[in-house]
Amino acid sequence: MPNPMRNNEQRSQPRVNLEIPATISIGSQLSVKGQLKDLALNSAFIKIKNILYLNVNDEIGITIEGYAEDPNAKIAATARISRIVPGEGFAVYFTQVDEESLKCIKKLLQKSNPAAP
Repeated sequence: MPNPMRNNEQRSQPRVNLEIPATISIGSQLSVKGQLKDLALNSAFIKIKNILYLNVNDEIGITIEGYAEDPNAKIAATARISRIVPGEGFAVYFTQVDEESLKCIKKLLQKSNPAAP
């Protein structure tokens, strides 16, 4: 099934490279540690060492807590896998982000890319 977002639309938002621990949850019973590699307002790339049997369009939960820029911040989102890179990780686009998490994402983008709106 094709990705609902074309490549040029995926890169229309400012994107920053990061190395922040992230927890990936699949359903309600499986959680795996990964690394947030890059972040945009509506998408991210997650590096993961574990072998997971995921497919494009699978829905996952992502939680990021206590990163260096704001140790008390928490980002929680639901996302859909848009691309899988074997041996590296996967790209996601956010399907649900609460208001506080969205503020944290915007703050991270702003700190890492001061020219961003």
